[in-house]
Amino acid sequence: MKTINFYVWTLFIALASFTFTSCSGDDDVEPTPTPTPGPDVPTPDPDPEPKPELTTHFDIWVSLGSNSGMNSDNTQLVQSVDSLTEQEPINFKNSGADITALMYQEAIIKGKYYYQVPKSKDRIGKYQIVNDEVVTIAEFPFTGNTLKDRRYTHAWIDDKTLVLIGSNGDSNKILWIKVDTETMTNLAEGELDLPEPPKGDKFNTSGIAAYRDGQILYSFIYSKTTTHFYTAFINANDMTTESVVKEDRAEMMAGTAYGELLQNKTFFTPKGDYYIACNSVLAGATSTTQQYGTLLRIKKGENNFDASYKGYNYPNGKLVTVDCLSNDKALLYIQDPDHTGAPAWGNDYNCYYAILDLNTDAIEEIKYNGTVLPYSTGTFSQRSVVLDGKAYIGVNPKNEQPCVYIYDIETGDVTKGLTITTGYEFDRITIMDNK
Repeated sequence: MKTINFYVWTLFIALASFTFTSCSGDDDVEPTPTPTPGPDVPTPDPDPEPKPELTTHFDIWVSLGSNSGMNSDNTQLVQSVDSLTEQEPINFKNSGADITALMYQEAIIKGKYYYQVPKSKDRIGKYQIVNDEVVTIAEFPFTGNTLKDRRYTHAWIDDKTLVLIGSNGDSNKILWIKVDTETMTNLAEGELDLPEPPKGDKFNTSGIAAYRDGQILYSFIYSKTTTHFYTAFINANDMTTESVVKEDRAEMMAGTAYGELLQNKTFFTPKGDYYIACNSVLAGATSTTQQYGTLLRIKKGENNFDASYKGYNYPNGKLVTVDCLSNDKALLYIQDPDHTGAPAWGNDYNCYYAILDLNTDAIEEIKYNGTVLPYSTGTFSQRSVVLDGKAYIGVNPKNEQPCVYIYDIETGDVTKGLTITTGYEFDRITIMDNK
């Protein structure tokens, strides 16, 4: 019996040993492969940095046919763009808001709204351009004082109080209306206390107005008086006249009939000095529109013109628009056929842009890549705006696409920006708030 047990245990041990050796060392069995690391995949940022929200956009105004002058009824289109930097040319075919039936391009702009006496001519309205449509926000009819469409000037007393100023039907009075632009209601109205026009004369339709520190500076002329103009200092609270001064170093303000509804004729520098563009008729001119310019100044806190300052002392060149670039520099849009080589003063390519040094009176034409910007047509236009250290300057050239050039105020560098397809007259750029 012991012998049988011995053989059984011997056989068991042998079998166990054989099985163990086969599992651990058999070359016919492939080893388990080691995983190969894959490419590094960046872990998504759980909270990515949002793009900065745009607070403003630009409205580009064009017209079909010739420029939309103050008495033009050409079709006008408006298209909104987020940027004026270089991009695909914008086209107004089947795009843009057609404002022709309701609005004029002569409008007051604040925030995201346009304000004006619209084409119905019997009211004051507040409008917005959204998604290629003109939206009427609010309107109210004239109740007492009535202003002529496009022929009035304006000043903002605060963010919601707008003062409109213009002549009555016979132009023997200058009327005013205060508007609450939040509720679009008439707050008050009246007549300015100004020196009466000479016998047989009358006020020009609007004049120019600006607001500073509780005062409205209102410049005006009489229609037949061609040697000087006046500026009245008006208490903005009760609209009483505090004083009136006469200025004879220029015949007229650069804007007399249409205020600044379309074009910038005045500006305040950051330190508070007020500049007003003026013009006088050239000797021997065949038309009173043939003029040369002068820039005059009222210093901060003063109630008279600065007798020590007379800017833009050049024999030719009518000042069409002026924009403040800094305490020391201004951007001028000048009509001068002698300078541009145009054959005529009228609707020709006879306008150019230049920088005026307010301290030295030196003037320098703006250049891009060493060449002056193309000369433009259009004296009833405002194609320049200033925003965040840059001046955006639109040109309306002959045989080229309308275009925007971007002037860096600090460095003087000029780059080319947005272009517009041919076939449109480039009239205006406006800066509009998004909220």
